[in-house]
Amino acid sequence: MAIEKVIIQNFKKFKNPFEIKFNENINLLVGDNESGKSTILEAIHVALTGIYAGRSIRNQLSAYLFNREVVEEYLASVEAGHPTAPPEIMIEL
Repeated sequence: MAIEKVIIQNFKKFKNPFEIKFNENINLLVGDNESGKSTILEAIHVALTGIYAGRSIRNQLSAYLFNREVVEEYLASVEAGHPTAPPEIMIEL
């Protein structure tokens, strides 16, 4: 089975839902440094294996995995006394 598309939200660089569609054959990820190429591959790996940085994602869950802007917005809402729902990471294959 091949991955047809990936949707990522609130995972590292990707705040808003980011969708990428793949061909059946070869796919190349090309972009500048810090544009999210490795993050796309990490998201696929986490979704397929539940492993991040060699360990179960359950043991690695930290603010670093969440989009920084989303975390800052959540913390600001808590400090203001009107907390919003905590951020969630969504990776769909």
